[in-house]
Amino acid sequence: MSISFPLGWTQEFKPDDLCAFLFPGTGSAGAPDLQALSRTGPAAPRIVADVLDAVQEGLPRTGWPSLRTILLEEPGEYRTAARQQGVAQLSAYATSVAVDRVLRAEGVPLGYAVGQSFGEIAALVCAGVFSISDGARMAVSLVEVLARRGAGGGMGLMEATEDGTLACIETAGVPEVVVACLNAPGVTVVSGPEGPLETALAAAQAAGIRAVRLAVPYLSHHPAMAGADDEWYEMIRSFPQRPLEVAVYSPVRGRAYRDDDDLHRALTDCIVKPVRLPQILRAVHEAGATAFAEAGAGNALCQCARLTLPEVPTLAPLRERPRVPGQREAPVSKSAPGVHPVPLTDALDSPRLE
Repeated sequence: MSISFPLGWTQEFKPDDLCAFLFPGTGSAGAPDLQALSRTGPAAPRIVADVLDAVQEGLPRTGWPSLRTILLEEPGEYRTAARQQGVAQLSAYATSVAVDRVLRAEGVPLGYAVGQSFGEIAALVCAGVFSISDGARMAVSLVEVLARRGAGGGMGLMEATEDGTLACIETAGVPEVVVACLNAPGVTVVSGPEGPLETALAAAQAAGIRAVRLAVPYLSHHPAMAGADDEWYEMIRSFPQRPLEVAVYSPVRGRAYRDDDDLHRALTDCIVKPVRLPQILRAVHEAGATAFAEAGAGNALCQCARLTLPEVPTLAPLRERPRVPGQREAPVSKSAPGVHPVPLTDALDSPRLE
């Protein structure tokens, strides 16, 4: 089948293809272009508008902008609105759900879902476990808990393997810094208190390893956040959990979720436990996924998939042209001073877009 996408290109799927949708975390890809998504096909405008309305229903009644306005009707207002805590995260969540719905309406053959950290909320919503509005309520409360309980810490990225990253931490003498996320082979995110985190990044740079601070002004995926997970669990445990309609694989638990899992508790694991994306991408591929699609803005997770499984085609409808097996990957280290490219970002929990 041939499917048209907002940027005017097509991706060919074989009749027996099964696609794994990748749900990114927030803040990694700039302003979501939902106007472009709405031009995908005749059903797309209504799908996008309905998703935005359902997300808005889950937001507090006061103090929040209209998502329809800042994402669809007047997107020029987005960057100003995104300075408010939570707006970027909820916009990214809404975008993920909208992309999922549009891709499926256009006939993309969905077989699996993978959510990365904050993206696990959208993955479970799109698998039918939680409603769109309840997912928005969960996201709002998570932003509040992370900002309050994780203050005084942050996250950084090292272009190193997990072993290489741990060696830098040991050399720096800062055991408070931990591996938070393994995004791809040779791409590792660390989390820790402000001072020790800067020390670890400096030690990596001194060793010739590219290391950058991420725009995440709080701890996440860190054992010091124990207790914050329990707090968030109490806030979300009452939302009804329905049976899984799609297989959802968790990079935190390292396996596919089951209907007998407490999926509220599974979500809260993301606050404390590390993310290991490559192993779950391989597991999904072994389970039968023959392609990966970015269910959200940007292409951060598709690029992680390319680094992990170079032979598998990827699709990022709101970011890039299609890639086919054998196409050379652009170097991930070529960027302006102080700016890291999307695949090297945490691709999780950035609180704002600048």
